[in-house]
Amino acid sequence: MPRGRLKYTALAAAISLGAVLPNQLFAQDLTWRTCQPDERRVTCVVDGDTLWYQGTKIRLIGIDTPEVEGRCAAERQIAAQATRYLTKLLNTGLRKIEFNGEDRYGRALARLWVTGGEIGPAMLAAGLAEPFPRRGPPPWCGS
Repeated sequence: MPRGRLKYTALAAAISLGAVLPNQLFAQDLTWRTCQPDERRVTCVVDGDTLWYQGTKIRLIGIDTPEVEGRCAAERQIAAQATRYLTKLLNTGLRKIEFNGEDRYGRALARLWVTGGEIGPAMLAAGLAEPFPRRGPPPWCGS
């Protein structure tokens, strides 16, 4: 079995047992920042809906944010804002991660909670994300 598949198979087994990482795992002081292009990614923010936590790439469930290298200037600008906002939220203190499978790109799917509540709804309320899945094309660059 390929090494990546083995990691996610173990993750899937933990998920099937209803595993949620306990709060004490998050008592450590983490400083979140944006991932750099050529770095080995361990714990950092890729964009408004994707991050790395302790070597696991995570895609937030229920939201979609614009792409950092989007189709138009407006998409790229909102993507930068979403990335900064997710980083800011995570720096308030990560409290809980609830994993739920993986997506077609092999990222772990999860909901995350910080000191102020769940991240997905906070990103939606800030106007930096859209519900996912959604109907129609992304709104970032107009029609």
